[in-house]
Amino acid sequence: MTRLSALVFASCLSFFAQMAQSQVVYRYPEYVLDTVYPYNILLTDMDSTQEFISKQVLAQPEKGPKQPIVLAFWLTTCPPCRAELTAYTANYEAWKRQANFRLLAISLDHPHRFRDIGRLARELGFPFEVYWDVHRFFRAVMPGGLNGLPQIFVVDKEGKIVYHHKGFRPGDEQTLFHQILSHQ
Repeated sequence: MTRLSALVFASCLSFFAQMAQSQVVYRYPEYVLDTVYPYNILLTDMDSTQEFISKQVLAQPEKGPKQPIVLAFWLTTCPPCRAELTAYTANYEAWKRQANFRLLAISLDHPHRFRDIGRLARELGFPFEVYWDVHRFFRAVMPGGLNGLPQIFVVDKEGKIVYHHKGFRPGDEQTLFHQILSHQ
């Protein structure tokens, strides 16, 4: 019986060693998640080559006028998310000529899909900033836990959420633009 136990134990060790080699482990320093805007959430650019903290990314400019910030949360596997961001792409340049604002598309994709973020953003020609919420911490700080995507938030110049919308139907982009204009 001892030989059989040793054989089973060795087989289990071999199996778990093979699994450990195929898994990607993401490590990050532990910190207290700030639930007050602009939070302190780790973000990367769309290709996951540069890291940022949301406090930096969401900060108002030091020089020049303050501006509303639009946060568009999405997934690469979400057809309504792609439709929403495509509608924003089609209108973005015209909107920028009429309003001073920033639009950030923040992907909540799981780590195994992070390469799809940059590929899709380039394929669809996103003209706005694209980030990846590496640890999906925005779910812990945004109202409703970002249950259901896409979701859009407009944050005014003072850092208060003044508009929130879940889902996307054609025409919603015009409602968003009216919200941007009303918070200039």
